[in-house]
Amino acid sequence: MRVGLVLALLIGLSASPAVADTFRGCTPAETTAIEMSLNAAKQMVVKAGASVRDDDDYQRWFGAYSERRAEHVRASLKSIVAALRRGRVTAQCDQISPDGCGVGEYAFVYSDQPYRMHLCPSFFDLPRMAQLRPGSRRSDFGTQEGTLIHEISHFVTVARTEDHCYSRSECRIMALDDPNLAIENADSYQYYAEDITFYARQPVADKPPPAPRPRR
Repeated sequence: MRVGLVLALLIGLSASPAVADTFRGCTPAETTAIEMSLNAAKQMVVKAGASVRDDDDYQRWFGAYSERRAEHVRASLKSIVAALRRGRVTAQCDQISPDGCGVGEYAFVYSDQPYRMHLCPSFFDLPRMAQLRPGSRRSDFGTQEGTLIHEISHFVTVARTEDHCYSRSECRIMALDDPNLAIENADSYQYYAEDITFYARQPVADKPPPAPRPRR
């Protein structure tokens, strides 16, 4: 089954560098960008897996906390890290075509074909985490690293996620309404990892900054 990310619709593992065994149809600049994003994505997921607890970040993307659902989230994040760590990712840079990328599509995978990720031209227009600044809205539809986390989570050998919602606003509503769907949703893992890495400690537009610490 093909699953993708579209613009219009809008832990116990080390953080050693991620390796993509194969790059197909990618320019040298695209290859470098993918390598950087794969490495950063693994570090993001390691941190996210260690951060699963009953707090605002968890509830924002996975809904009401229960130990059963939290354990499912931890296991899924651990599987994503393991998939990235194996170094068997095939990154295929595709062009817009009837059988390939749609207009505005970032990436897609066939969930029964691990670990091949089809990356579309729009993927390279996404910001990387390191490029984001407080208050930026550039990340409303994610980052390069987050998109890789989203896509690799779809594989049946990884987390078997689906696309039950797209965009931060839709997925926040779904987390409130149906936590059981949220823990099976690819965007939920992407946004959680992005928030843990950046938004949880930066004042962005849709999240108030943390209260100041008392002086000592």
